[in-house]
Amino acid sequence: MKAKKGLLALVLGTGLLVLFLAMAGAFTEKVASESTPNRVASDVKTLTLEAVEQPQTRTFSGKLVARQNATLAARMTATVAEVLVDVGDRVDQGDVLLRLDNADLSAKVRQVQQALASAQSQLNTARSDYRRMETLLAKKLVPQSQFDEAENRLKTAQSDYRRALAAVDEAETQFGFSLVRAPFSGVITEKIINQGDTATPGAAMLSLYNPASIEAAVNMAESVLPFVAIGQSLTVELPTYNKTLTGMVRTMTPAADTSSRSYRVVVTLPNSDPNDSLLPGMFAKVTLSQKAEPVLYLPSNAHYQIGQLNYVKVLDAGEVSTRLVSLTKQGRVRKGLKAGEIVILNP
Repeated sequence: MKAKKGLLALVLGTGLLVLFLAMAGAFTEKVASESTPNRVASDVKTLTLEAVEQPQTRTFSGKLVARQNATLAARMTATVAEVLVDVGDRVDQGDVLLRLDNADLSAKVRQVQQALASAQSQLNTARSDYRRMETLLAKKLVPQSQFDEAENRLKTAQSDYRRALAAVDEAETQFGFSLVRAPFSGVITEKIINQGDTATPGAAMLSLYNPASIEAAVNMAESVLPFVAIGQSLTVELPTYNKTLTGMVRTMTPAADTSSRSYRVVVTLPNSDPNDSLLPGMFAKVTLSQKAEPVLYLPSNAHYQIGQLNYVKVLDAGEVSTRLVSLTKQGRVRKGLKAGEIVILNP
């Protein structure tokens, strides 16, 4: 019985001793070294972030426009006698595109031309008489009154001739209004009137544009204007044809659009479209390169996601910390890291 009590006392004493030593911290150093999560293992791979100089670009959406385009309207009231073109036709400057009924005008032109010929004949006769009388008067073979009469007939003939000439000009001008001509070489884009319709002054009949004058027009934000100049080269992308061209800034609107606070910039394109495939209204994107800035990039194995958020493990003086970062889809660091910091790979 005494032996059992002695054994129990020994066990209790040993337990109390162990408890006392644990409370005193005898095992603290060993436990800490085995469980500290902020110490980095020796075989961990890391990456030191380095900034790279990268040109900053901004892309603006717009459309193609034709610098040279026109809508042709009638300058007189008349019946459309003939339309000589259709949509898509290519025409040369001066070509007759449409003819209005001009039978009356044609007759008028013939009439005034005949009157002009008669006035010319009378002028020739009056001029001949005047010269003859001038010679006779010098020899004192005719009185002054006869010379004065010849002079008056000449003045009247000259006046009649000028009026006849003006009448011919007016009639031919009116006749010219009946022939609608191409103001420049281009392509017909719209036919609004047909044969037999009545044309009236100011009413649109045909539209055309010059394919060689195609440009890209975009609205740019006020903040980028310091980086844009007349004559500057810009990249123009045409998604319709998966084509990229280099254009040149031709104009910049000096006043902003009041609703968007943007400025219209027009970029000329190289004249290298023999098939006239670039059409007004097509979608275009213009890219502007700004001053290069230092940027940081993270490879995909240097960060991880929790939900929609990106995190990295940063190593500093042997200690590891978790940090939230903001990245673009391409891995460019928006905020959260700076050059020279060390991140752990495959965190």
